[in-house]
Amino acid sequence: MGLHSMQRGQRFSSVVAFGAVLAGGLAASLLSGCNTVHGPISAGGDPVSRANYPRVTVDPQLAGWIVVDQPVVAKTDVLKVTVPVRLTSDNSASNVQYRILFFDASGAPARGGDMNWTFLNLPPRDQRFLVANSMDSDAADWRCEIRVAR
Repeated sequence: MGLHSMQRGQRFSSVVAFGAVLAGGLAASLLSGCNTVHGPISAGGDPVSRANYPRVTVDPQLAGWIVVDQPVVAKTDVLKVTVPVRLTSDNSASNVQYRILFFDASGAPARGGDMNWTFLNLPPRDQRFLVANSMDSDAADWRCEIRVAR
């Protein structure tokens, strides 16, 4: 074995030894940095704040087919909401369901504020009215949800 081949072998051994030390150090640092305590995962913030949440929402299948006019809201001893809606289709009626949710002044659901889903047949191009009264005098705000009838 010549001098050059011995030097080449020593260099190879040094590179392998250096790689082993580097890999060992990396593994040790990764293991020591691992968190073995698994706490709860926090939820992210909603990018649509309560103040910016739409008053009337529709299922994706109804988007572009249902249009809404200015809602009428009257506050007496309870909150009464009337939402004018219209189906933009020229050909056929659509069966939908809606509900109006009521909230107190702090934004929490009002007592009795979860209205059941109400069935409605929307004829083409003709306006219909979604109407609901809150069951609680504390109701101060509302939201309407419209979905395809189930």
